[in-house]
Amino acid sequence: MADSYSPLRILIVEDEPLFAAQLKQALTSLSYEVVGPALDPATALQLFQTSSPPPDIALLDIHLGPRGPDGIDLAKRLLAERPLPVIFLTSHADASSFARARQLGPAAYLVKPTDVAALQRAIELAIINFSIREADRLEITSPSIDNQTFIIPNTGILLPKTLFVKENGLLVKVGMDEITWVMAEGKHCQLTLSKGRVVQVRQSLQKLGQHLLAGQFVQIQRSYLINAKFIERIDTVRNIVQVDGHLLPIGLVYRDKLLERLQLL
Repeated sequence: MADSYSPLRILIVEDEPLFAAQLKQALTSLSYEVVGPALDPATALQLFQTSSPPPDIALLDIHLGPRGPDGIDLAKRLLAERPLPVIFLTSHADASSFARARQLGPAAYLVKPTDVAALQRAIELAIINFSIREADRLEITSPSIDNQTFIIPNTGILLPKTLFVKENGLLVKVGMDEITWVMAEGKHCQLTLSKGRVVQVRQSLQKLGQHLLAGQFVQIQRSYLINAKFIERIDTVRNIVQVDGHLLPIGLVYRDKLLERLQLL
């Protein structure tokens, strides 16, 4: 896998070693990266706090032995550290546990044993729904030049410097620092990465821009966004900007806004 991509990292907390091993094998076969498995809450919390990169999602068994905190208590601790999607696993689908788990708004509640297909669907939906829920909190600044101009808000959401892109049935991470420029093609966008890889996204430029960092990305033309860190030179006569070796056009209504945001000597 290219450096710009890394698999989704899933923290497994399961006190049955055999089932934990089966879960790890299943997730690895789906190209996910497993953190753990942790057999108890203390180990799980340590992994959650020290793993780098941190887990993207937590897969927690509810019943973790007869004494001490259970998976629901652990989920509260994890969510207090930072928000992330949580999937609960249980072999005892009792009403009281379900009622407690439901208060935390888990992404899924699966009864063991669960098949690989159901697990993969739960993980994909967990990430997608979590991202949508967080994105709904964004406050979009109104256009100031014309109806094609927009200011990208600072999202403050989970993994703010990361996008999840669906590829071959999996959700893979794309670091925003690796995106050099974006070109709109109708309702689709083409992301060009610093390693030369091109990624297609089924979103309009304006919608995609809402997920990018305001202090890093800027619109230079109706169909283009660029990552300012990759700007190499600007020709203000021909209205061209060189971004990571590529020459891109600057629209007249965007040029002055771009220059205002740069430190000119």
